[in-house]
Amino acid sequence: MEIIRHLDDHSFTLRGSVATLGSFDGIHLGHQALVRNAVDDARRLGAHSVVLTFEPHPLKVLAPARAPKLLLAHKDKMELLQSLGVDIVVIQKFDAAFANLSARDFVAQLLVGRLRVKKIWVGRDLRFGQGRKGSADALVGWGSENGFEVGLVEPVLLGGVRVSSTRVRQLVEEGRVDEAALMLGRHHFVSGRVVTGHRRGRELGFPTANISSRTEVLPPDGVYATLFQWRGKTLLSASSIGSNPTFGDGPRTVESFVLDFDGDLYGEPVKLHFVERLRAEKKFAAVDELVAQMGEDVAQARAIFDRRRLSAGSGG
Repeated sequence: MEIIRHLDDHSFTLRGSVATLGSFDGIHLGHQALVRNAVDDARRLGAHSVVLTFEPHPLKVLAPARAPKLLLAHKDKMELLQSLGVDIVVIQKFDAAFANLSARDFVAQLLVGRLRVKKIWVGRDLRFGQGRKGSADALVGWGSENGFEVGLVEPVLLGGVRVSSTRVRQLVEEGRVDEAALMLGRHHFVSGRVVTGHRRGRELGFPTANISSRTEVLPPDGVYATLFQWRGKTLLSASSIGSNPTFGDGPRTVESFVLDFDGDLYGEPVKLHFVERLRAEKKFAAVDELVAQMGEDVAQARAIFDRRRLSAGSGG
């Protein structure tokens, strides 16, 4: 997959493409429908499949106070798009000048002039261009004028609720990670590197990997059944997010006890996938009480993995 940053900085012009556009934060089921349609049509038409996305998130420019934390780190977004078969990702720099580009000029300059779109897939509720005045219906009209097709994807509903990055973000931040997984088509994960912690876990009989997360959206403090992805392997784990109040409040950490594993993970890049929330963080009166609870947490996590028929193995 080729990644191109900011079209104005390149003499890049395609001979033909099938594109889709958006922020694609989370790459949830709705995003996946757009991308898969673009990939399938591109193969059918002998064109490049292109995802046109924006950096930073448009709200960071248009309304910084309302800009959301992101569900995916940049590298993780690129890896997921590649897994969907995308040929080219164009990361367009979103600044004040670009925000002032009219919807018609956006179509003429980028979609027609640079990407040479044969077809573009968008959501029915698309808004784009200066003042968000461009719409899916307007795009259909401009497509007729400029010789490209427009494919429309209706909002994806689960239980009558629209799948959206906003909804996924809300579910994760409320600890409802199992519900978020239904909208994502996968478990929400954080990625980062294992760093040195206080090493209390080893002393307590539960050695943990302390993960420095590059992912912005974390579930709330508590304990979770998780999948620990490392070097192409997926391992079962029980993980905690919080400040270790039993030992006096410290910095907020993400720590994972990997089941049936004995090895050195320090410095390793990993991903931690959240399966289910077990409980909220709690301050214990004595260390022995904490150790007993950690044993119960691990047993509960194992029961969840058994019920969901999840096991350690390759992939993830």
